[in-house]
Amino acid sequence: MDDFSFDSFNEFFPDDSNELKWSERDWVKYVRKSDSEISRFASAYSINRAAGKSLEDIALMTGWPINQGEEEPYGSQDDSEDAEFSYEPWTLLNHPIFIISKALFKCMDEHMGRLLDEAPLSTHETWALAKSISEATNFVSLAVNSTDLGEDALARCHYKMGAAAFNTLLAKVNSIPAPKSKEGDERLVRVRNIIFDLRQLCLNLSDNSVSDRQG
Repeated sequence: MDDFSFDSFNEFFPDDSNELKWSERDWVKYVRKSDSEISRFASAYSINRAAGKSLEDIALMTGWPINQGEEEPYGSQDDSEDAEFSYEPWTLLNHPIFIISKALFKCMDEHMGRLLDEAPLSTHETWALAKSISEATNFVSLAVNSTDLGEDALARCHYKMGAAAFNTLLAKVNSIPAPKSKEGDERLVRVRNIIFDLRQLCLNLSDNSVSDRQG
């Protein structure tokens, strides 16, 4: 049997493979682009959700449809300055649900931080809220990663556990004393709405994966 060599290995990966030629600098730019899209979605969500648009509408509007396949998943918006990266690899960082969920968590973190500034919670209660947010974030990330790997049953498990984690988080948020300011009341309402959207996202994706398997 012939010894394995890098020369034979290269036969499986032609020299014109753009992904293999990416440098660390290219990957840094790729990561920053993902972060930029998360911020862009968070901004669009904050403005349009308050105006009555649904999460699904906002996802379509920003080029990150929840139902994959409706649009190009990454870079669907005009991005001529990044034309040299027209063959971007598909990773967790440009998965629509990853972008959407991270954006919603970003919005929740911002509102929650300001809300807690005027909420008379103990250190223990604040820590419990932070742990619940971290747990929910972890379940969603694991679910998206499982979907990306084709592990649908594992993804359903994580989405369902994520929905349960959001129920727990919502209960803790509902125990926050009423803010003294109008702005605080609005932030509390927004935090609740974000949690509802994230929970519903988990439930819908769990149900959709079951339907797809049965179909």
